[in-house]
Amino acid sequence: MAKSTTYNTSGNREDLTSIISTLEPESTPFVSLMKKGKATGTFFEMQVDRLNSPDFSGIEEGEDVTAFKNQSADRARIGNYVQKFRDTFMVSDLQEMVDTAGVASEFANAESKAVRNVKRSIESAFCSSQDRQADAGAGAPYKTRGMLKWLGVGGQPADVPAFAQNVANDTTGTQTEATFNSVLQELYEANGMPGGQLTLLAGPSLKKEISNFSRQLAATNGTYTVNQDAESKKITLSVSVYEGDFGLCNIVPSLFINRTSGSDTVDADAGLLIDPEYVSMMSLKAESVTELENQGGGRRGFVDVVAGLACLSPVAHGFFN
Repeated sequence: MAKSTTYNTSGNREDLTSIISTLEPESTPFVSLMKKGKATGTFFEMQVDRLNSPDFSGIEEGEDVTAFKNQSADRARIGNYVQKFRDTFMVSDLQEMVDTAGVASEFANAESKAVRNVKRSIESAFCSSQDRQADAGAGAPYKTRGMLKWLGVGGQPADVPAFAQNVANDTTGTQTEATFNSVLQELYEANGMPGGQLTLLAGPSLKKEISNFSRQLAATNGTYTVNQDAESKKITLSVSVYEGDFGLCNIVPSLFINRTSGSDTVDADAGLLIDPEYVSMMSLKAESVTELENQGGGRRGFVDVVAGLACLSPVAHGFFN
């Protein structure tokens, strides 16, 4: 029997909602916590130094001063390149004219999306293990050294002297409170934690392992006790601040640590233990949006930033990988 249906009748209107959902991680905690500085060239440098070992062997009475030390003998320069981050967009002339669901201006929407893409790229580069690279042309652009590389993942950088190299890390696997506290101890023994407070940027699995510290203790003792105001009508079992024998550590989840360029794969077990006083974003060109000439096909433009990561001393930080 012939009949009219939704799949054989011409003229049915489509129902397209005016909502566009873009669900992608956008929080960039590393760039947010670091200091901001100004680069004046494509290569910027910092200096690291150290104090002598304590000497309390004593001085004999009447002993003259006949020998002198060079107090700047250990001073060394470490540096990094800036990197250009860019995303482009173009909207055809006709697309700008038509009524598009959920978008007031296709060009403004494209510009906003490009800005967000660049922000994610900077965070990923700064949290990566890529090494610095000078621009050599022929597909070899400037690259900034990522934080994991500053801390020696994949080999210690050649320009970082031994006394300034990272010593606080754990690569053994699942974290327990004992292994986590050992890294904090290593960091304290290396530098005394002059910044006073640390921030751990933790992949989701590492964040979960830290929240499980109290549960692990409960499994050992057979009891897990929570004291909390009943008026809140909830039980909090997550850890956002760890207070141990060697100070406070804020725990912030991150999805951009140890990524590979062009990949969405998350390293859930990685973590960066950061002293915010000793890391900085050095900008040669701040974020800007440039609209190019419309050559007849439609409006077009790009967003770009030129910046690099300054690790003021690798020995100030730690990592989990």
